[in-house]
This record gives sequence, structure tokens and C-alpha cells, in this order.
Amino acid sequence: MTDAGNRKPLAALFDFDMTIADTADSVIVSMNMFAKEKGLRQIEKRDLMRAIGLTLEETWIFYWGRCEPEWPEYYRSRYKDQELSGFKPFPDTVEVLDRLRTEGMKTAVVTNRWLARVAVEAAGLDERFDAIVGAEDAARPKPAPDPVLKALEILRVAPENAVMVGDSHLDMMAAVAAGVKAVGISTGGNSAEELSKAGAWKVCGRLGEVLEILEP
Repeated sequence: MTDAGNRKPLAALFDFDMTIADTADSVIVSMNMFAKEKGLRQIEKRDLMRAIGLTLEETWIFYWGRCEPEWPEYYRSRYKDQELSGFKPFPDTVEVLDRLRTEGMKTAVVTNRWLARVAVEAAGLDERFDAIVGAEDAARPKPAPDPVLKALEILRVAPENAVMVGDSHLDMMAAVAAGVKAVGISTGGNSAEELSKAGAWKVCGRLGEVLEILEP
């Protein structure tokens, strides 16, 4: 890292939605198709952005005040393909990941999504990660440290040698709880101030700025 006395990290962990992949428009379309069928209110982009980082069940409680037990499986079976079809990397995602990996840094996705690998594959990014950790891989989702620690276990990297990059206060909190430096990126629902308050060590406006922090 560029700060004096700090070593370059051995691993960089990344959240998925609105950190490395632009998923907002696709998720809104599929969620509102589901909402229309169930007689629920339509969601707007501001709703979505404030719920980014939550589990699916938590997201629906945030949107509609409830989540019926059968809803998640029904949604995944009927609307998941529609949701996945619109996932795309941010313009600088591939460059950032390729640069870090070329320099020998290990990379991982750490997300509260279920079936995380499917989402990463849909965005065409799966070959650029050494580990992909989703909700099914950890006992507790972010902001608990469990998913971050699971990724580090797979990568065989100690917390002090890693950073976590994310757009949500949940990412920052999970990183801090795991003993990992947190880098916030204000491309999601949280402002730079909110990310800093949640424990971010540095905050960037876009993913490409992360290279300036992580490269010597």
C-alpha cells in the first residue's frame, strides 16, 4: 500500500453488487415482476440502492415489511434468469482485477448473495477470482465477519494481509470485524461519509481508484 510502513496486501476481497458489477437495473426489473405477481408495491432505484448488501430475505422485509417462507425459492425458480441476464461489470472492473492478479495478488468475491458463483459467472468474471464466497458458505452473512474469514481461509491469507472492497456499510463492518482493512467505494447506496463511519480505511469514488491505494 502507499502509506509508509504498510506492506502491499496479499489478497483483495470484493463485494459483488454495485462494487464490481452493475446489477441495479436488472434486479429492479425482476423484483418488480415478482412484486406485480404478488400484489406488492413496485420498488424504485432508491429503494434498491439502500438495500444493497442485505440478504434476499432482509431485502424484502426492507421493501415490503415481510418475507413469506416460500418466496425466495419461488423467486429464484421463476425470476432469477431474468435478473442474471442484465449483470455486467463496471467499466474498470476487468482492468482492476487483471492488474492485481498480474502483480500476484489473490482475489475473492465476498457477497451476501445465495449461489454467488452463478451471479459472478453471469457477469463473466468468475475466472478472475481465486475464491467466491456467498451466503450459503458462511454461518452468518455480513456484517458478521464470517464470509470474510471464510474467503481468507480459502485463500490462506491472514487478515492483516488483506483488504475488503465494498459499497455498503455492511462490507465495512464485516471487514473491520474480521481484522481486515476496509476500502469503501461510493457506487452503491452508501455515501463516502456513511462508509467512513462504518469503518472504511479509505473511500473511493469508483473502482479504478482502488489501484492507487493497493499498488505501491
